[in-house]
Amino acid sequence: MHHAIRTTASFEGMNNERHDYDACYNFHEEWGLYGLHCHDFFEIYIHYSGAKFYCIDNNVYPLEPFQMMIVPPFVMHGLIGESAPRNYERAFLYITPATLKTCGAGTIDLERFFNKYVQSGQCHFQMSEEDALLCKEYLQQMAADLKSTSSMTRFTNHVRMLNFLNVVCRNMRNAQTTTEPVVVNDVMHEILSYINEHYTQQLKLETLARQFGVSVSFLSHEFVRYTGRSVYDYVLHRRVQMAKAMINEAMPLNEVAYQCGFNDYSNFLRVFSKMSGMSPSAFRRMNKDAKRD
Repeated sequence: MHHAIRTTASFEGMNNERHDYDACYNFHEEWGLYGLHCHDFFEIYIHYSGAKFYCIDNNVYPLEPFQMMIVPPFVMHGLIGESAPRNYERAFLYITPATLKTCGAGTIDLERFFNKYVQSGQCHFQMSEEDALLCKEYLQQMAADLKSTSSMTRFTNHVRMLNFLNVVCRNMRNAQTTTEPVVVNDVMHEILSYINEHYTQQLKLETLARQFGVSVSFLSHEFVRYTGRSVYDYVLHRRVQMAKAMINEAMPLNEVAYQCGFNDYSNFLRVFSKMSGMSPSAFRRMNKDAKRD
């Protein structure tokens, strides 16, 4: 696949200058499909209206009002389907694993608590309307004060975050049923699942199209409509995602590149830097500095 790299960022950062958490609430009368993406922190996403399906890796979940999704770091996720949502309302909290740990105040390891559910395949939860609206209120208040430099305001926001996490954890713990994934588009579901299992290998559009009995034109068009990204773009995103998850290990960067499906380091360096805004070595240094802090 020899195509130009799209400039759309695959790895979302915090929406502010903080690097520990971020809160957001939005309502859009019209919303273009953003495309599957990932980041290196947890996302707690609450859906209120407008969207139909939410994808986390290979699984697609139907969305109803007041449903919550727990998305772990380095996992591709986002709205999926064939039409852009209208009157789309959602709220979310971004939070790093390190910050999540500190929120437990030594009484509970919240990162482990979240991972216990996610690793068992339970990441989709139905909230009560009362709790979902309470969470929206907390997130709106937090978002309004995120840029404040006042120590008291920042402390107040931390308290709001703890209250928000308390509601989230209560709903996770009290969940009565597990929502099963659905298949929205049989062919695209099979192709996406195959790519997710083989993205470190050399994939060609012609080979994929032939394997799944579709034309190259159909594959190219439908994959973009389904995921918001081209096949080539999506494969690169998955490779860079894997690299960011591996890069803190004691492994030479050229070996990381090879393990993630890049044939040479120069290509890896170019793609990683374009998508992440920094080189692999700079990303490694940044993470080491963050751990020391």
